[in-house]
Amino acid sequence: MYKKVISIVLSAAMLFGTTAAMAKSDSLIDSNINKMRSMLYERDFRVYREAPSTDGVYYYAKFEPVSGVYLGTPANCTFDGIDNAIDTYYEWFQPNESINNYNCPRNEIPEKPSSHEKLVGCNWNFASQTYVNMAEYSNYIYNFIDELAARGQDILLIFGKEMNIDDNFLVEQHFIDAFRFVADYAHTKENIAMVWAPNDTGGLDTRLIDFYPGDEYVDWIGCSLYSMPYFQGNPDAPEGSNIGFIMGPYANPVMRAKVIATFMEENNIHKPVCITEGGVGYKSPSGTDYTEWAEQQVRRYYGEICRRYPQFKCIISFNNFYETDDESCDYYRYDMGKSPQLLNTLQILTQDPIYLKSYPSIAPISYVEAYDGMDFEGEIKLSAYGYEPKAEWLTVKYFIDGEEKYETVYPPYNVTLTSNEVAYGEHSLTVELYSGTGKLASVSYDIKFEEKQKVWEMEPQWNWNPEPTPAPELTYTYRDEADNGMCTFPDMADKPAEMKNAAGFLAKQGIIKGREDGNFYPDDDISRAEIAAIVLRMLGKTDDTADGKFADVTNDDWFLSIAGAAKNEHIISGYPDNTFRGNNPIIKQEITAIMAKTIIQEKENYQIPAFELSYSDAVESWVYDYVKICKHDDILVDADGGTFNGDKNVSRGNAAIMLKRLYDIIK
Repeated sequence: MYKKVISIVLSAAMLFGTTAAMAKSDSLIDSNINKMRSMLYERDFRVYREAPSTDGVYYYAKFEPVSGVYLGTPANCTFDGIDNAIDTYYEWFQPNESINNYNCPRNEIPEKPSSHEKLVGCNWNFASQTYVNMAEYSNYIYNFIDELAARGQDILLIFGKEMNIDDNFLVEQHFIDAFRFVADYAHTKENIAMVWAPNDTGGLDTRLIDFYPGDEYVDWIGCSLYSMPYFQGNPDAPEGSNIGFIMGPYANPVMRAKVIATFMEENNIHKPVCITEGGVGYKSPSGTDYTEWAEQQVRRYYGEICRRYPQFKCIISFNNFYETDDESCDYYRYDMGKSPQLLNTLQILTQDPIYLKSYPSIAPISYVEAYDGMDFEGEIKLSAYGYEPKAEWLTVKYFIDGEEKYETVYPPYNVTLTSNEVAYGEHSLTVELYSGTGKLASVSYDIKFEEKQKVWEMEPQWNWNPEPTPAPELTYTYRDEADNGMCTFPDMADKPAEMKNAAGFLAKQGIIKGREDGNFYPDDDISRAEIAAIVLRMLGKTDDTADGKFADVTNDDWFLSIAGAAKNEHIISGYPDNTFRGNNPIIKQEITAIMAKTIIQEKENYQIPAFELSYSDAVESWVYDYVKICKHDDILVDADGGTFNGDKNVSRGNAAIMLKRLYDIIK
């Protein structure tokens, strides 16, 4: 849903050296690929020690922790046993007639002073291949930002994420103008910080700097950062594809972080970094299980990024699974919390005191690179980062005065040495990096080890070399958990969270509407004309001049153009007697057909799923395939007892749920 295939450069990535017809700049592709190749063949080895929190990297950015890394997921996809310091959610800004200044009045909401007790990441996604005059939508934009500021929470506003991939923006300046417009108003709010978040390795035919709005508009740098076994799930993907997107033998989350860190270094940008969504794919689109491979990648993700690039101050894991029948895409399973093996590894790694699970908070330590003259008291705590091209497993060995004390193959290669292993006094510390039996690198330091005399130790203590612990039973669900406060309809208070969130989200997008008294009436029926209008708004395909020439639709009907546009867009064809019956309540099989037709039209080369329905009641033949589509994509709200109830009226509340699920599929 949120992770997208970088389609714009597929042909170039496959054929490097040939012409890529879709690419904006072949020369940029060649330049970027050569740069990636050089980066991926650069060996790296560094040793770290614990230090006080004040020794860490700090930029004084809004909501930035002095030391440490905030952990988070989408609010309803948390990891069992790991608390979130930041919850995230996703919304869309989609310019259309319904939200322009003419149709959307300004509704100023006073800012609520933040309690600074809650940090929220708001992904306000936006993409446009044509220029958008943001001033024409200023009422809607200002209303949205006002509503964020009125929550009394600290907000990381991630606007226009992944602007550099999939032709999200054909003209870089168009994105910059839009981002600056939003930032100018957001920065008038005490509790909102702006996050500029490109895709980490996307847009090989562009340059990141060409999308950068400027330091004065950006508070945090963001990025999407996923690690997966093979490009598009193909073990035989060409070398160029794997280099360009850091997959296959080059797969390594730290190297993906290096792309952003290098960009910042080259352009003298000094800001904290937030991984706005990411994770490790552990099962391919075709179902191949890569859990063993993924476990080592997870160790790198949570064990090494925070050491090698301490400017990374927030990691938000996607922890979700977007199912697809398309085996040529890169939708691996990223719901790592659903894998007991990966969850157990995550629980161990996030015991590291550098990770923050509440807001606000400060880590009691930082990690700094080792140096000559290090003075240890009571114990020697070290860790390392090692990189060798195409090497999945590396070994780190620790020596004191030439005597090997410890070796490990598990990032971040932690070791704790006490007076039982090392005598007090001055010593030579040597740390070596191996691939197999071959030594790749070695570094040595003069150190002093003394009996502990002063107190600065982390609380609680973290076991650096823990034994694996059984993973707890997974209990979280992806739907119907606590609502996110989006819904403002008074009569929805006692409704399920998913229904409230769906109605609130669609209303904010200008897609669905309540009644004149401000209520939603979730238990009322919804008409055929209302559903047609909602789907057309969702697609941005309303047409005030359309006329479907239905026998029962007159010029006095409010849905005259709705009926015509729905017919023209092949959403509703009407009845055999050429009637539209717009005021009739819509029934389950009719809304199912509308949603399935929308999916078929919006998703190229869509194939009807190959399975048989298992409802206990009959499904009419004309709608059977449509039901399969919506059932496969988990759009339907079904009754208890395994029945379809195709001839039953659909309530406004259930319609909102299904339409929001449809929105997530097609957007």
